[in-house]
Amino acid sequence: MPEALIWGASGGIGSALVTLLKSRGWRVFAAARDEARIPPEADFTCRFDAGQPHTIDSIPAMLAGDSDGIDLMVYAAGTTVSATVEKLTPADWAQVFDSNVTGAYLAARASLPLMKPGGHLVFIGAYVEHLILPKLAAYAAAKAALAPLAAVLQKENRKLKVTLLRPGPVDTPFWANVPFSLPKDARPPSAIAEAILARYESGESGDLNL
Repeated sequence: MPEALIWGASGGIGSALVTLLKSRGWRVFAAARDEARIPPEADFTCRFDAGQPHTIDSIPAMLAGDSDGIDLMVYAAGTTVSATVEKLTPADWAQVFDSNVTGAYLAARASLPLMKPGGHLVFIGAYVEHLILPKLAAYAAAKAALAPLAAVLQKENRKLKVTLLRPGPVDTPFWANVPFSLPKDARPPSAIAEAILARYESGESGDLNL
C-alpha cells in the first residue's frame, strides 16, 4: 500500500489530497496547524506549526514505527498577509515566510529520512509574475523562494523526484485574505489533488504548470 505524508492537510488542497488518496487505497499521514480540521479519513494526524520547528522535527519519530516508507510527500501549507510594505510588520513578514518557505524547508528535512527510493516530494508554488501586486510583497517573495529550494533538493537527492507545482488560482480560503475577488477560472482543490496524484503516477519530476 503506498503511503503519503501531507503537510497542511487541513487546507483546501491538503484536505482534498487526503480524501483523494484514501479513496485510491493509499495510507495517509496528515499534519496541519489545525489538526481538528484534517479529514477524518486520514490514518494518522498530528499538529505542526511552521513557526515552531520542534513541532516539525518531532514528526519523523512519531511516524517511524507506523510507516514502511513515504512514497509521496506534499507540502501544501501556506498563508498570506495583505498589507503594503510600509504597513507590513516584521511579524507579518515572518509569518508568511514561515508558512510558505521555512515550513517547506523544515518539512522536507524532516521527510527525507522517511522517503522510499524513487519517492516524490511536491511543493505548491505559484505563478510569481501574477503576484507582483500591491499588498502581496511577502507572499510573492515567499513563493519565489520555493523554486530554488525545490531545484536544489532535486540536485541533492537524485534518487528522489521533486516537483514544484504552479496551479494558478484555486478556490480556497486564501482569497479571503487578499484584496481581490476569486477569479472566475479558479479551479476546485480536488482538481489540484488529481493533478498531484497524476504527476506521481507519471513518474515525472520538475516544474509542473497547470
